[in-house]
Amino acid sequence: MFQFSVAQLTSGTGGWPASAVVWRTCVREIAFVDPRAAVPSGATVLHDEDAYAHLLAVICGLDSPMVGETEVLHQFKVFAANIPDDHSGFREVGRQLMADARVVRARHLIGLGSRSYGSVVRRLVADGARVAVAGTGMLAREIVPFVVHPDRQVDLWGRRAECDGFDAGVTYRRLDVATPVIDAAVSIVIAAPLSSRQIARLARAYRDVTVLIDLRAEASQDPPPPIAPIVTLADVFATVEQSTQSTATRVAAATDDIRRCARAFATRAKLNPSGWHDLCA
Repeated sequence: MFQFSVAQLTSGTGGWPASAVVWRTCVREIAFVDPRAAVPSGATVLHDEDAYAHLLAVICGLDSPMVGETEVLHQFKVFAANIPDDHSGFREVGRQLMADARVVRARHLIGLGSRSYGSVVRRLVADGARVAVAGTGMLAREIVPFVVHPDRQVDLWGRRAECDGFDAGVTYRRLDVATPVIDAAVSIVIAAPLSSRQIARLARAYRDVTVLIDLRAEASQDPPPPIAPIVTLADVFATVEQSTQSTATRVAAATDDIRRCARAFATRAKLNPSGWHDLCA
């Protein structure tokens, strides 16, 4: 029988065993591990059906502060596509998780994901103001399309020598290259793990900062500089989180479906560990 285990840490970087395959997001680390392997102190370990159910809930956005958000699904898709070939069992589990996640989301969660970081940021930036987004990763790529507008200049700041794949109207600028002060008011969005000092330096590139939207998970340990009205990640979560009966009902239904998928996974793993397909169809 194929044995499947995952271990999760909610903060920090744990000393995972060399055999582990680790998925890292801004709020957690989840490692695919050998059931016999030692894991870091404080890690939560789940096995087989429970492990599958937990991963599927995370991928569907049910374990996120913003329930139903879609970024975590895209992050897992990238992770699953890059699981090494010598972990064929984990690769197969990753493919099945993606298939089941699409079914669960289509059945129960469409619409909740529209409460994304990008849609919230679009409402927070000043009308017509220039927008500066710090970061070139997945979060920045999710946000930028929401703030691009024919009457707005968007500056994308990063550490890479160059960056492409963004819409017209987006100007790429290097964080490590000094530039003359831009004579414009700007809304700044921090979508990368910059330090407070780096944020202050970025702000000095503009004449005036109208709002600082700080999406760093580590902002509580390294508070942003008081250069403008500040919107934190916690503020964003509070803005979008709605405790409506409709949302609760849909989440409960999705949770039931996730558990059914996990039972199907465990049953198929016992009967035929090399052939899990269409478990949640």
